[in-house]
Amino acid sequence: MNYNINEESNNQEQLDISNDVEKNINNEFDYSNIIPTSQYIEVLVQYCEKVSNQYLQLINQDEERNEKLKYDFKDYQYGKNYGTGLNVVIFDKSFQRIECQNFLSYSQAVQNRQVNNINSMEVRLNINFKRGPSGKTKDHNNEFIVKFKPYEIKFTRKSNFDDNMMNQIEKDINELLRSFPTVDTIFCTKG
Repeated sequence: MNYNINEESNNQEQLDISNDVEKNINNEFDYSNIIPTSQYIEVLVQYCEKVSNQYLQLINQDEERNEKLKYDFKDYQYGKNYGTGLNVVIFDKSFQRIECQNFLSYSQAVQNRQVNNINSMEVRLNINFKRGPSGKTKDHNNEFIVKFKPYEIKFTRKSNFDDNMMNQIEKDINELLRSFPTVDTIFCTKG
């Protein structure tokens, strides 16, 4: 499978953050009719890792830029806030938990056959940062979760701001999940 990640969606020069609106977003999408092969999930994990790394880089650049300024002049676009990153959790049949923090550790789990005959799996991408001038920053919390269970595959997004870049990530993950092969059963219809 080959999926091209939308480079434009994470290009800081094209970012318009002035339109960020504080708004609770709780979107859920049902993908119970897809066939979640390890090959397709690898692409999803790879995409999430790339996005996570891009945001960690933006956060580090913003911290460096503001580090040189006096407190009154600091203005964060991507201020450091803990919790940004990728986490893949695999539960085997005995409910033993296997955690992967990046694409490499997930690939190794696939090679070690730890992703065969499992109970469930969760791919979680968190992008959390602070935005605003010193003393008045607002936390931007964004969580993208794809849960894989037998006959139940859900993608959820939770955000506290309507942010164009987070909307693009949601769109990219939905496109990626729609590219998985599908099955038509009495429980779910082919999409």
